[in-house]
Formats: sequence, structure tokens, C-alpha cells
Amino acid sequence: MVIPMRKIIAVFICAVALFSCSKEQPRLTADESMKKGLALFQKKNYSDSITYFENTIMEADNPEIAAKAQLFLADAYFLDKKYPEAIPAYEQFLDIYSDTEDANLAMLRLGLSHYALIDKIDRDMGAVEGALKSFTRLREKDPGFAREYELTKKIVELRSMLSARELYVAKFYFRIGKPSSAESRLMYMFEKYKDTPEYEDGLYIYASWLAKQKGREREAMQYYNLLLKEFPQTKYAKDVAGGLTKLMLKVTEELEKKQKEAQKAETKQEQPKEGTK
Repeated sequence: MVIPMRKIIAVFICAVALFSCSKEQPRLTADESMKKGLALFQKKNYSDSITYFENTIMEADNPEIAAKAQLFLADAYFLDKKYPEAIPAYEQFLDIYSDTEDANLAMLRLGLSHYALIDKIDRDMGAVEGALKSFTRLREKDPGFAREYELTKKIVELRSMLSARELYVAKFYFRIGKPSSAESRLMYMFEKYKDTPEYEDGLYIYASWLAKQKGREREAMQYYNLLLKEFPQTKYAKDVAGGLTKLMLKVTEELEKKQKEAQKAETKQEQPKEGTK
């Protein structure tokens, strides 16, 4: 059977096309990848720029271009609002290039990436802790830079979130009948977060709970008094005054009861036994 020439030519063309497609594309150098990545980055095409920055890091033969590409890679994720990917990219930059002039900005954006992932207080606090760690480290490292970006306000806000979380969990444990767990959370909060607004609420809640526990009235009075000492203008002033009054009456009654019992026991001991003169 003779195959028509036009079919042979068609098969040959397809074979050439397949061979051409199967050939490896030439690898870009670090400089070429960087240029392409920057061009896309400047056009705000952050998603497409990522591949070129990654290739630049792999192909880099000097630390300067590798550092630059690593930071642009992290920034591309950050500006594209891909915060879970931005976090490890910034962390890697800081692990290797922490002494560079771009380290402060990287640490700031690392904190902001965590900050962007913060959810409600009944969720995991990992993002809050990550943001707080980054902002605190940055403030310690460069107070002037921290003031410029008002990081102290964010640190106060984040600490309040963590404090609110402890209070939230403590109240939950009280509600489900696990007071020892609730006490542990409150003790931790009192130790770590005295500078937060939730500290006042925690003292009141704990003192009020103690006031209802038999035999712990004196502890309740101590915490009510601590609340008044720490917060002279407390919003709980009226309730605290009432609580202290009730506790004082209760403690006084208990003392009088014990005194009467002691006197009764003494009188009984002093009475002569039957058959004795």
C-alpha cells in the first residue's frame, strides 16, 4: 500500500511540533529572573512575579541578589494578601538576612501578616501571639522605628486580646463546673496581663466567685480590696462595697459562732463529773 505524500508531510510536521514542545525551555539566570519578576511586581502582578523571584533565589550566585529576591518574594505574597505564604517567606529572610537594612521592614510586615489573620477571641490565638512577638521584638530592636509605625498601640491591643481570651476561657470553665481550671486561667491572667482592661473584670469575677465558696470568704475580701486598690474608680465600686459588707457580716457571724462553741466547750469541761465531790 502506497502512502500519499501529503500524509507523510503531515505526520512529519506533527512530529517536529511534538519534538519542539518536548524540548526543555532554557533556564533563566538570576538576573534575568529578577528583571522579569520586578517588571511584573511593578505592574502589581504579584502572583505571576512569585515564580521569577523563586527562580532568582535558586539561581543566585551572590547573597545580595538572593536577599533582594527573598524580600520581594515575601512582599509579593504580602501585597497579594496571601498572608499564610508571606509569613514563612519573611521568617526565612529574617533568619538569613537579619542584619540588613531591610530587616525592620520585613519584621513589620511579618507582624502585619499575622495581624491580618486574627480572628475572634474564641478561636486559636496563634495569629495574635505571632503578631505580638514580631511587634515586641521590633520595638525592642528599634524603638524609633516602632514609634513611627505606632506599634505600641498594636502591642497594647494584642495583649488585651490575649487577656480577653484568658478571661473568656475562665468564664467558660466556671459555667461548665470546672472551677479549678477557671482559677488557673485567672491566676495566669493576673500574672501576665495586669496592664490590660480585662484585669479589672477578672478581679471582680474571681472575688465574686470566691465570696460564694464556703470557707473562702477571707480570700474574697482580699481580692475585692485588691480591686479597689488597683482601680479606685472601678465600675464595680457599688457591687464591691455590697459584697464586702456581706462578707464582713458573714465572717463576723462565723467568729461569733466559733466563740460561742468554744465557750460552751469550756463550760462543759469545768462542770464536775457525776460521782465526784
